Amino acid sequence: MFFSSNKKIDNRIDGFSHLGEGASFEGEIHCKGEIEIAGKVKGNITAKTLRILEGGKVTGQVNAEKVEILGCMLGNTTSLNIHVGEKGVVRGELRFETNLSVAEGADILGHVQKAKKDKNKKVDTEKVRYLEHNQRAS
Repeated sequence: MFFSSNKKIDNRIDGFSHLGEGASFEGEIHCKGEIEIAGKVKGNITAKTLRILEGGKVTGQVNAEKVEILGCMLGNTTSLNIHVGEKGVVRGELRFETNLSVAEGADILGHVQKAKKDKNKKVDTEKVRYLEHNQRAS
């Protein structure tokens, strides 16, 4: 088969997605790679990297390794690294593990918390999805 491969490259980002200006989406987004939002999203987002561009708006829960908020975020954000730009607006909890940077002019109303690193608690999300899928199939 042309597109079948059992090998996984550990250091690559699995794709790039962009929701353009003027577009809107309602529902959950699960992205192994990077997602960039210039439109409006209402729903939860899980990704490796999330960028909310100026004019972009996310309403929901966000869980990503890296989050950059240049637009509007309404809801809770959990990430290793979070950056809020000078025109960024946040309404909700910012929970980060490694770094938080906030540019002058950013508008944040909510709770900011540095999460403790838990080296013993590491969840293999691919394994969890596999087990959940097999459980439903049974």
